Amino acid sequence: MGVKKRTMVVIVACGILAGCSSSDTSSEEDVVKLDFLTYADPAQLKVYQRAVDAFHELHGDEIQVELTGLPADNYTQTLTTRLQGSEGPDIYYVQDFSMSTFVQGGTALPLDDFLEGPDSYVRKDEFPDDIWGPTQKDGVTYALVPDANPFVMYYNKSVFEEVGVKSPQEYYDEGNWSWDTLKEITSTFKEAGKEGYVQDGGPFGVNTWIYSNGGSVEKDGEVVIDSDPKTIEAIEYVNQMVQDGNFVFSGSLPQGQGRDAMFMSDQVALVGAGRWLTPLFLESNKDFDYIPWPTNTGEQMEPTLVTSAYLAVNSDTDYPEEAMKFISYYVSEEGQEIRLADNGNSVPSIAGLEHVVTDNPEPEHAEYLLDAIRIGQPIVFEFETPGLSNEMRDIYEIMFIGDITAEEAISRLGDKAREMTEE
Repeated sequence: MGVKKRTMVVIVACGILAGCSSSDTSSEEDVVKLDFLTYADPAQLKVYQRAVDAFHELHGDEIQVELTGLPADNYTQTLTTRLQGSEGPDIYYVQDFSMSTFVQGGTALPLDDFLEGPDSYVRKDEFPDDIWGPTQKDGVTYALVPDANPFVMYYNKSVFEEVGVKSPQEYYDEGNWSWDTLKEITSTFKEAGKEGYVQDGGPFGVNTWIYSNGGSVEKDGEVVIDSDPKTIEAIEYVNQMVQDGNFVFSGSLPQGQGRDAMFMSDQVALVGAGRWLTPLFLESNKDFDYIPWPTNTGEQMEPTLVTSAYLAVNSDTDYPEEAMKFISYYVSEEGQEIRLADNGNSVPSIAGLEHVVTDNPEPEHAEYLLDAIRIGQPIVFEFETPGLSNEMRDIYEIMFIGDITAEEAISRLGDKAREMTEE
């Protein structure tokens, strides 16, 4: 079935009340209405709406875009259900781990021809070659990269001051911002009744530890998660921190209590994320800053995870040209600058826009985001095979809740990765 589309009809009617003669006729103008679905909190939605409003200033008399936000939890399941029915949005954000599923399922339109045409606001060569991740298959592009999020740690200055712990910036300036330091200070927070750090499961939560230790999940097409010593060391470290109570596993938190709420209520000292938490924390007047990921290599800074959400057009939309025109504007240099300036929720995916992060920066050390994205690594291997990242997430999570050891988890991770990628 085709997507149900609504059309805004503007009618200029003349009649007795308008003082028109019976010889006057009505005129009618159709404006295309596009539904745009994303996952975001209210602060993030305000950021996205900036580009929607700017697009309306250019094309509002012919195209109107209605933005709707859903919670991140169960977003992909909800989106999938809508796409399979008759209520799918024309334009939708795709979570990185599910992109390959939408490509394989044929629910995302190929974009290459449009991007090479005269109506596109952006060209593929404006983006770094290594940013596309699972949006491309067999040389075809199925989604655009609106921005990117390199992982850093956020630290709550109020909690550090309350417990009497030296700030991460001080440790960093001394050259001592390491895994050992993190273990030491999170032990102090635990003794003071605070959580030290919120740890996620899955590649999303673990890969930054792997990358920051110089490890890899896969090298040259070969699964090495269960053989690379640096990778094994990273998984064992983070699991031990969870088991010892230095970190709290996010999957064990009470319903409705996430990292953002804990951070804003001064229950946790550190959380890891990209820039997307920044608008919310600033609106909440939290006293916080960024710090690079602690390392275990002797280097002051190592690569961390760079994650992106992707922007796709429903293959069943009644208005493919209009939808592609909008997303090309949304991810263009102009669109990114409008969205990401003034403490937006991501880092630009197009070179030359670094100033939107560092102009009047809040928090103070916004440049750490740019340092992180320069050397960061996206997840590609785990997301290229539909379902693999979910299987790996399940293994990590049963490790974190203590049902299997780190050794058992690492063995299962390697076996599952080989099984699913060699089929």
